Amino acid sequence: RTHSVSSSFKKYYHTSTTDKLINGLYLNRKAPIKPFKDNVIKTCEDLLSPSDLKTFFRSIKSKGGIYIFTYKENPEIFYIGRAKNFRNRFKAHLNINLQDKFHIFANAVGWDKFHFSIIQICSLDIQKERENYYLQKYLPLLNTIYKSEMYTIQNYDSLHEILKLKQLEWNKDNKYSGIPVYLYTYSEGSLKDNYIKFESINKLSQYLNISRETINIYLNTYVPYKSNIFLTDLIVDFELIDKLVSDTIQGLDLDRTISKKVWVYSIDTKSNIVKNIYNSIGETIKILNVSHNLVNNHLDKWIPGGIKNNYLFSNELDNLNIERLKEVHLSRKHNNLNVWIYNANTLELIGNFNSIKKAADYFNVDYRSLINHLDTKEAINKGGKFIYLFKNELDTEDLNLLSNKFNKVSNMTTSIWVYKYVDDKLTLINDNKPSYISKLSLSKDLKISVKTINKYLDSNESYKGYYFYSICK
Repeated sequence: RTHSVSSSFKKYYHTSTTDKLINGLYLNRKAPIKPFKDNVIKTCEDLLSPSDLKTFFRSIKSKGGIYIFTYKENPEIFYIGRAKNFRNRFKAHLNINLQDKFHIFANAVGWDKFHFSIIQICSLDIQKERENYYLQKYLPLLNTIYKSEMYTIQNYDSLHEILKLKQLEWNKDNKYSGIPVYLYTYSEGSLKDNYIKFESINKLSQYLNISRETINIYLNTYVPYKSNIFLTDLIVDFELIDKLVSDTIQGLDLDRTISKKVWVYSIDTKSNIVKNIYNSIGETIKILNVSHNLVNNHLDKWIPGGIKNNYLFSNELDNLNIERLKEVHLSRKHNNLNVWIYNANTLELIGNFNSIKKAADYFNVDYRSLINHLDTKEAINKGGKFIYLFKNELDTEDLNLLSNKFNKVSNMTTSIWVYKYVDDKLTLINDNKPSYISKLSLSKDLKISVKTINKYLDSNESYKGYYFYSICK
């Protein structure tokens, strides 16, 4: 038989200590309040009665799964957790001195003000998944502050606000020099049982080489700072604290507290790339002499031009992405460049284009095939014509100098038009589409050697029915 722990509740605001604690649970919360409406397997009503507890746990013995503590006077206030052993976890909750939101509230109002219920009995391998299901569904008031991935609702505004809400109220007089601190390590998703004791925050600050205020902010929050947990008490129940830390960090952006390498790729005027690796964003800022915001705005963004031709990435680029980076850089370098294109035979102006891309589109070629020929005074074959490319318009003197000079690029990429006779008419193959962009692409497509193509190019002789021309017929 199952039971429901939900009921309607109307909040009243008073000035008693309990009501102040309750009001504090709702303070600054952005997520909706959701009463627990699922059925439970069984409930213990009196958590301070040894006989009731003995009867309650007798039938479930060493079983584990998902459980809930519900505040009797307001069913909107509850805590959901998981345990491999219900009885052991229940005893730990009542006996251990934890300073998270749930335990501070429960110890203040009294454990006799709570029900303890079993939601689901399940094996250890699916407990985390099932607990996450209920946490995402109900966003419990007494659970750790987190962002719900399912509802994309942030309960509180910032990591700093979260830390302040979670922090233990302790005597802060002489806070840096008179309080012993235990340093634990949380790495690879688990809490390590070894620790180092320091006589004061000052000593710990010197040991870790971090500011005292940073330690003070994270102290007793169970939130790791660079894999370090700072506590003023020894850990007694590692299993419970390990889960508490795991719950605490759900949805928090903790990566920013860990130094991460930055790969900086610098591109010079000849498109040579130099790679430098810096140990952190801070070091990158100092080397480039720029602001933190500028670095963040450019990191992994592929913005043409980068920061003064420096491109920043959080991972090393492979060869494919390095080629992509070159293209991005070239596109910025030449995209707004005016290009004057002349017929190499007649020196007539074919057109003035306000970007290299528009010039490439006009000839239906890749813009990279034009870039390297700007201002070279060497003719290249594009669109069936030999052309010159310049960044500025030529005057009469320049045109006269070119009139007696016709330099054709010998190793350039040559566009090829391929024809066949269809119904006694010379017709472009490939559904009358434009040319192949190079001899190599033609060779691969028709499986004809480049040597053969050169032999028959512009010869008006066919090879296996194909006619090859460097200009459009």
